[in-house]
Amino acid sequence: MDFQNFLPETHIQNLVSKQYYKDIVLFRDLIQKSCDTYFHSLNAPRVNLYLLSKSVSSPIGLGSDSKPIKFELDKKEYFLSDSSQFGMEPLVINSFEMVYCYLPSFRGEEPDERHLTQFYHCEAELRGDCQKAMSVAENLVKSLINSIVKFAGNQTFLSLRLSLESLSLIMANDFPKIIFDEAVSLLEKNGYKDFIRYEKFGRVLSSKAENIITKLVGKNKMPVWVTNYDRDTVAFYQKPDPKNQDKVLNADLLFPPLCRDSFGGEILGLGQRQDNPEGIIESLKDKI
Repeated sequence: MDFQNFLPETHIQNLVSKQYYKDIVLFRDLIQKSCDTYFHSLNAPRVNLYLLSKSVSSPIGLGSDSKPIKFELDKKEYFLSDSSQFGMEPLVINSFEMVYCYLPSFRGEEPDERHLTQFYHCEAELRGDCQKAMSVAENLVKSLINSIVKFAGNQTFLSLRLSLESLSLIMANDFPKIIFDEAVSLLEKNGYKDFIRYEKFGRVLSSKAENIITKLVGKNKMPVWVTNYDRDTVAFYQKPDPKNQDKVLNADLLFPPLCRDSFGGEILGLGQRQDNPEGIIESLKDKI
């Protein structure tokens, strides 16, 4: 039983009778527990803050096709939370070196095999620059993979068709990095220009482009960091690169497909925050 064979009319029966769904339950439980273990090892407290918000936090890049989900409660307007970052940032500024949460996020977009309107979202905020955030994120991914490999040693996840050999390779090596401009040039040079959207506000990589990058840079075996995206394609709070104000200090982690029928692509994104009020206002104006 897999995603392609999902039938809404038999959903309840599938949940209780199909091994695939039993494995999904165990797998998701393992991921949450492993996230807790990793962040607790860094002395980062878990802060599950809110699911309703008066503000929209992300995504707010012009390249995003996701919309906030708005509703009314007691004649007041709210949004379902798409991210807890605005709530966690004051805690990092005033009290903690790092905090994290593991909460549902809600996005107004068409669901498909890569996107859901609601999903569980592990987020962290920390003091430091983009390089530190990349190190924390990469080690989190390796910690999760380590947990999966150990737990799957008893063949619990056979129905998910995970390649333990591929996971072990990822766990043992540093993730390669490529600057966004270089990634775009690489795609164009190899005949994949059609997989890039060229907008007046910047360039946006399609999911096909992301998969080609993991093939060309990561040899279809390793996750790849893509850094320094075009400024106006990302959220207003990303800090511009001091070396080039048209770029930002950010990074997306692109994963290769790990098993048959998997799709690969971006699994996480991060960025250094703006620390200049005038710069934040300038970025906001550019996105209106």
